[in-house]
Amino acid sequence: MNIHGFENHVDKTILDRGYCYYIDGNVTKASKQSENTFLFQVEGSEDYEVLVETAADGHILHSQCDCPYDFGPVCKHEVAAYFRILAMLKGDFGDGGEKEEHSTIHMVLDSLSKKELIDIIVNLTKDDTILKNRLMVKFSKRGNQQEFEGCRRLINSIIRIYKGREGFIQYRLTRNFVRELEEVAEKARQTEGVLQSLDIAVLLFEEAIGAFQYADDSGGDIGSLVDETLELIEEITSGVDSTDPLQAEIFERLLNQVENEVLDGWSDYKIELLSICCELVDDIKLRKRLIDKIESMLDERSSDRYSHYESESMLQLLLELTKKYGTEEEAEEFIYEHLHYTNFREQLLNKLLLEKNDQKVIEFAQEGEAKDQQYPGLISKWKKFRYLAYKNLSLREEQYLLAKEFLFQGDFSYYEELKGLSSENKENFYTNLKQELKDAKSWQAGSMFLKLIDEENDVEELLLFVRSNPIYIEEYAHKLFDHDKEGVEEIYRGYIQAAASSSSNRKAYQTVCHILINYKRIAGKPKQVELIDELMELYKRRPAFLDELGKIK
Repeated sequence: MNIHGFENHVDKTILDRGYCYYIDGNVTKASKQSENTFLFQVEGSEDYEVLVETAADGHILHSQCDCPYDFGPVCKHEVAAYFRILAMLKGDFGDGGEKEEHSTIHMVLDSLSKKELIDIIVNLTKDDTILKNRLMVKFSKRGNQQEFEGCRRLINSIIRIYKGREGFIQYRLTRNFVRELEEVAEKARQTEGVLQSLDIAVLLFEEAIGAFQYADDSGGDIGSLVDETLELIEEITSGVDSTDPLQAEIFERLLNQVENEVLDGWSDYKIELLSICCELVDDIKLRKRLIDKIESMLDERSSDRYSHYESESMLQLLLELTKKYGTEEEAEEFIYEHLHYTNFREQLLNKLLLEKNDQKVIEFAQEGEAKDQQYPGLISKWKKFRYLAYKNLSLREEQYLLAKEFLFQGDFSYYEELKGLSSENKENFYTNLKQELKDAKSWQAGSMFLKLIDEENDVEELLLFVRSNPIYIEEYAHKLFDHDKEGVEEIYRGYIQAAASSSSNRKAYQTVCHILINYKRIAGKPKQVELIDELMELYKRRPAFLDELGKIK
């Protein structure tokens, strides 16, 4: 159904009722959430919310109303919203109706006195708590505590409205909820005074964390708000250095926040706050308090894999503090003490490579391989360090064996180096490697075999492969066509016939038609039409398939 012709697809009674709602002004609020997504409030027996998403061509992709109507696909509130969208799309898909309305309201308000405007705003805020609190937060020039309380009231009113009677914010409303809360973040940026800005940002941070409990965050909007607020806190505190008398107080507030019970179960966010604290400890007493705090948190970790990750992150903070305030020897010793953590072993190996201590690289890489036997990804990581060391030491045989191993594990980037390391002539090397990959049973080797014959333009082998795996015909037909025109056409036809045979719905039929369009580029229009006719005869009892085939014939 398209927004420009929806009247032809809606029950006449519902259409008439929806049009009356639109004409009578029951669509009280209208906003564009994105280029093609609209949100409306429609007055009925209660206020209902309508969400409509359209494609660029006006096709209605999704339409939803929270009213209880369930006797048809579209209710009168949605119809009223459709008429409003048409008004909004007047002109070149701009906000024609909205601009006209804006121009009219501007003329009306411009003619009023200051007192009349104030009266209007006051009356509006009597029925709209969020509007009232938003105006107070945005435009008030009161004391710091009052501004903070104003932000708290705004947050509470937003939460109360969006949670509604259900006490839960549905997925479709979560993004708007977050957008409203972001006004508080903007207030924190504009507030004069670091402590005041920080207090507002921390307040928003706490509420955003709490929202995970009562909002559907399937789209990740709440998580994004938390991340944005952490960045805001870091931004606010970044200009504070050891010469600023507020540094200690800011540090205390952030360290206390780590203890906030709202963060229980959110270790990642605690670590982020600790990371911000690391930039505020030029004073040795503050630094000692931070180190003690991190170490006490480390003592509380369990032995599970996730706690291992948390511990690694906190140890990294201690390492950064050691690098910044300790000696190079102390930092190196700290790394050696914690080589059982991946990040620390990786840092050591990178350091040894820079120092050209390749024998040590090999030693510590092999040690990592032995330790991490149950983690194939880590074993591969340590072997790649070992490969670089072999390369630096010109140990070609060892390098060759590892490069070949990486290739068979699915990393084709090592192929050219492997070719250069081989003692065989190029023809024998290719022939033998191709056979080894063909004989291997893993899917990675199969993938590398295909990449190899494609890289070396081995069309004979490629044609044999595609004949056994017709799914690849679309990808390689252009490369094989000059070599064996009839063979390619035969494989292509068989592939299309198999796809048609297994299709059973319109989407699958459309996929077959897309393949047929590609087939025409290879075989030409006459052979495409011939195959279409064959399919239309074979599947004459599938009207949807015939419809799709007719569109491309």
